[in-house]
Amino acid sequence: MVVVGHLGFNIAAPTASAAVTPGEYTFTTVNFGIPSSAPASVQGNNLVLFSPVGPLNLPIVDVPGGGFVDFQGQRYFLGGETFFGPFVIGHSVLSPR
Repeated sequence: MVVVGHLGFNIAAPTASAAVTPGEYTFTTVNFGIPSSAPASVQGNNLVLFSPVGPLNLPIVDVPGGGFVDFQGQRYFLGGETFFGPFVIGHSVLSPR
């Protein structure tokens, strides 16, 4: 998409790209000091977590330097901090397997 500004400048919107390379991963989180791991895969712009209740499909939101997923009121920056609202409650790691 190209937008022409009122001064005649062309501004190109970046094309969407996956924040993480598609493949098989282990998703590990440590929230409130409690570790948790689950097998996961990245399919397109979705993180699929394989939980005891079945697969969870979480859209990956691209941001500069990576991406994040939201789940049950928490925001998981892939390979970074985990937030509950404005509060940092832990971190997450997405490791290839």
